[in-house]
Amino acid sequence: MPGTSGSCRASGLRSHTYISESIHEVYKTLFEALVLVVLVVFLSLQSWRATLIPIVAVPISLIGTFGFMLIFGFSLNILTLLGLILAIGIVVDDAIVVVESVEHIMETEKLSAYEATKKAMEGLTSALIATSLVLCAVFVPVSFLSGITGQLYRQFTITIAVSVLISTVVALTLSPVMCSLILKPDNGKKKNIVFRKINHWLNVGNNKYVSIITRVIRNPRRVLSAFGVVLIGILLLHRIIPTSFLPVEDQGYFKIELELPEGATLERTRQVTERAISFLGKNPYIAYVQNVTGSSPRVGSNQARSELTVILKPWEERKETSINKIMSEVQKHLEEYPECKVYLSTPPVIPGLGSSGGFEMQLEARGEATFDNLVQAADTLMYYASKHKELAGLSSSLQAEIPQLYFDVDRDKVKMLGVPLADVFSTMKAYTGSVYVNDFNMFNRIYKVYIQAEAPYREHKDNINLFFVKASNGVMVPLTSLGNASYTTGPGSIKRFNMFTTAVIRGEAAHGYSSGQAMEIMEQIARDHLPDNIGLEWSGLSYQEKQAGGQTGMVMALVFLFVFLFLAAQYESWTVPIAVLLSLPVAALGAYLGVWVCGLENDVYFQIGLVMLVGLAAKNAILIVEFAKVQVDKGEDLVQSAIYAAKLRFRPILMTSLAFVLGMLPMVLASGPGSASRQAIGTGVFFGMIFAIVFGIILVPFFFVMVYKTKSKILKHKK
Repeated sequence: MPGTSGSCRASGLRSHTYISESIHEVYKTLFEALVLVVLVVFLSLQSWRATLIPIVAVPISLIGTFGFMLIFGFSLNILTLLGLILAIGIVVDDAIVVVESVEHIMETEKLSAYEATKKAMEGLTSALIATSLVLCAVFVPVSFLSGITGQLYRQFTITIAVSVLISTVVALTLSPVMCSLILKPDNGKKKNIVFRKINHWLNVGNNKYVSIITRVIRNPRRVLSAFGVVLIGILLLHRIIPTSFLPVEDQGYFKIELELPEGATLERTRQVTERAISFLGKNPYIAYVQNVTGSSPRVGSNQARSELTVILKPWEERKETSINKIMSEVQKHLEEYPECKVYLSTPPVIPGLGSSGGFEMQLEARGEATFDNLVQAADTLMYYASKHKELAGLSSSLQAEIPQLYFDVDRDKVKMLGVPLADVFSTMKAYTGSVYVNDFNMFNRIYKVYIQAEAPYREHKDNINLFFVKASNGVMVPLTSLGNASYTTGPGSIKRFNMFTTAVIRGEAAHGYSSGQAMEIMEQIARDHLPDNIGLEWSGLSYQEKQAGGQTGMVMALVFLFVFLFLAAQYESWTVPIAVLLSLPVAALGAYLGVWVCGLENDVYFQIGLVMLVGLAAKNAILIVEFAKVQVDKGEDLVQSAIYAAKLRFRPILMTSLAFVLGMLPMVLASGPGSASRQAIGTGVFFGMIFAIVFGIILVPFFFVMVYKTKSKILKHKK
């Protein structure tokens, strides 16, 4: 039979294959996103000359980002590549805004490309710097989070922030130069039907947009009521959507543990295991099975346990099924075996954090609690947990009833005969167990030497009379004369966690439920049914999930605070940034609705996407507020300034947002290895940006007007 090392090697090779395949799929997504972004840019700008300028910004920004990743010590992994996919849709934004503004001035004011570029940059420079720095300000606080969560955030945030800063530099330097050299005034030539239709729809959309804004500004009470409903909706969805730490990925293999009754022989365990392997070999989706009889991932070496590593066929050969379906079918069959209990588990999402996927709980015997109290508590917890349909794969590491041989030493007799007590114990250990002696070399290999009695001489307690120790007078005394031997049961090993005697409870969420829900149920059972002297701690990935769950509110609060402070410094006003911030919850509502409808979970990837969504929605809002503020400062009417700014920036906002949204589409529709991660981060951002485009840009002028009116009322009241 293959040994443990063989099983570990198989799992390691499969993990390597999974990582390679996942990164390959991310590369494909990266290419698909780039193609879609280029297509949107071309359809929006309607000229290969104009399209070339934003496209040039992409490789420059990405290559520059690679350089900074090298400086920060980042590798090309799934996290950084996902960050680059998100960045593709962002880095073209600034260049699109520059090109669109230059072309608008060339068309309306009949200026040359050089003069139009010069005039456009006078009005755009501060807005471009502001929007880019706001995006970076969004990512700054989350980069300093501690623990594994901070590491995950950092990989994304630094990758995106660097690419945005580089794209801004390109937009302020290279893009204007290229505009002045490449762009040409419209020669009056009739455009093709596709471009004419697009322009017609954009003009219709712009006019409709202006009329909606006008109507919205005139009905502040209705809009504020709707805004209140949005906030309530976010709170409700935040509570409804199940939570987890990271999405569970199909890594191409899973593990099975067969547990026979304690004391079962190795040969009996082997027979049951071979029957299970024979069944698994008939499954069309399973490539092969690695077996370690006499071992368990939960309790270590044990002759009544068997550990199977089931290696699945490549992902492209099993597209019509999922790993969950395969595991469900296997579980259903193996549970029919009367000789054993069956535990199935997936590998941990992050290697090294726990021995398997799902949750990992530590039950601790605190205070005056004894080992028996811990056993009773573990049994109680397992009993009530088994009644919950939300939980699956429950198992305990406790081995409280292992058959043992108990030898009660008569210490008075040992002392009277002059037998060293240590000799009694060492003799028992040597013959009934084993004692390491030393190593020796033979044929260039090192062999370990152990003392151990042959199996027939240690099978029964009566055989102890065959073992002797030397008394002080040199006489060999049989062990049976120095005590009484009897059969009993007891723990195989006693584990400790945080210095407390502990029992490890493992399990996972049933299909259709999240790990966060499973952990809540386990905590509730512990509160309702366990005594006060039994404590509860989470370990492995569960600990990280618990830590991450408490940071979400703090992260979002820091993001809003940083954005507010930066905009306040930018506009030299405490009120203007409020108009930007108040437009952001709509995007968050879209993200939550998208995740809820698609049946996904509120995990770390979704939270990262939410942070970025805040920055992107703020970027759109700034483009409107910046121009509206300039008009108001010139003495123009407040409402007309807001409408003018919204009308002027409608097309570039729509173009940049659509470029980003379509860049996200391959992530939303992802499949294959690593698809869960791509869907988790892409879905929320995709739907959030759609809401930001449809509803967010309507609210920005409204809140701009409301903030200014409220400010003027307060100032009048003070006078």
